[in-house]
Amino acid sequence: MQIKKFVGTTIREATERMREELGPNAIILNTRKISSGKLLNFLGKEMLEITAAIDEYPPINQKKTPEAEKKIPGSYAFSKVREAYGIDIGDRKQKQETKTSKEYDQRLPYQTSQNSPDSELYLLRSEVEEMRQVLTQIADHLKYTKMPVLPLSLQQVFLRLVNNDVEETIAADLIQKVYARLTEAEYDNRQRVEDAIVNEITKFITTKSLPTEHQKRSYVVTLVGPTGVGKTTTIAKLAAIHKLLYHQNVALITADTYRIGAIEQLRTFASIADIPVQVVYQPTEIHKALKIFKKHDLVFIDTVGRSQRAKKEILELRRFVEAAESDEVHLVLNASSGRKVLLDVVERFKALRPNRYLISKVDEAIMMGGVLSILQHHRMPISYITNGQNVPDDIMPIEPVHLAAMISGVSAHA
Repeated sequence: MQIKKFVGTTIREATERMREELGPNAIILNTRKISSGKLLNFLGKEMLEITAAIDEYPPINQKKTPEAEKKIPGSYAFSKVREAYGIDIGDRKQKQETKTSKEYDQRLPYQTSQNSPDSELYLLRSEVEEMRQVLTQIADHLKYTKMPVLPLSLQQVFLRLVNNDVEETIAADLIQKVYARLTEAEYDNRQRVEDAIVNEITKFITTKSLPTEHQKRSYVVTLVGPTGVGKTTTIAKLAAIHKLLYHQNVALITADTYRIGAIEQLRTFASIADIPVQVVYQPTEIHKALKIFKKHDLVFIDTVGRSQRAKKEILELRRFVEAAESDEVHLVLNASSGRKVLLDVVERFKALRPNRYLISKVDEAIMMGGVLSILQHHRMPISYITNGQNVPDDIMPIEPVHLAAMISGVSAHA
């Protein structure tokens, strides 16, 4: 099997080059976008690369020529690849082939000969395994091969972003923009580089806080999210702030009738803060509760936490959210969750149509880079972040520069 790569400005151009060199029987194994420019697409033109292959050997059911008998699958193509990249899979490959050979022989009910179709099959499998090993090592080899091209300060910031759970593609894009905008003299100024990164991250962040003035009608705010993200405590903080600091008329509704002690917890707080509260068990009861509080400025609705994987329960929760006809639906996200979990939560809670993010438990988060991923892939304003359990102190509106610094890892979480 002969494997080659072809590059063109379009897929058609690359394909034509493939057919000119390999012929009409060549097949495309992979396509990807590449840059003809510098590291991480810096100032480079985007190109298309295809990886193609063609079988150099006759089909198994055809008679071999003496010349074909001398060819061993993979021996030429991959020796050149290993030579080009300085990759030596040596003993590991030999051990793998020996192991594969033993396993394969044990599966056969008879001893295979060198020229049998089964021997051909084994050689093909061996070649595929070698291909997989070499390509894996090439990927590892190329991952950061060109990093030294960057100034040391940008290399360090790039690695710090990745280590702080920022997606590599997003980190690369940020570095690209900073690399293009800073002067050569500024590359060695660590503070200037960090400020530039933070400035780029702030462009992802939009904010929206709750109204603080008296309302002509009740303004309804519902909090939703997975279990354990702190919805009830967050509602208590918001209710206390808007009552005590902004002197608004505030009311509470709780639909969290599943969690043991949730209702009593909210009732105890409401009693201390002199805030009325209603408990609803069915979506049809929400309208009645809202009618009771129609003269209040703000009505906060607490909902039961649901795992993002519990599709049926999320659909049931949607009935409560839709019945409330909320002005704002805040999706509460635990900052200490990893990037993949955050993206999964956001994707699955889209059924509830949230229009705000509220980031909780920032004080518990080791890495904040995952927040940047949700802002990149699912853009919505962020209303608040919470950084502790104290009511009503440990909550604050978003300051984009502050959040951007935490995402980048420039400053300690606060």
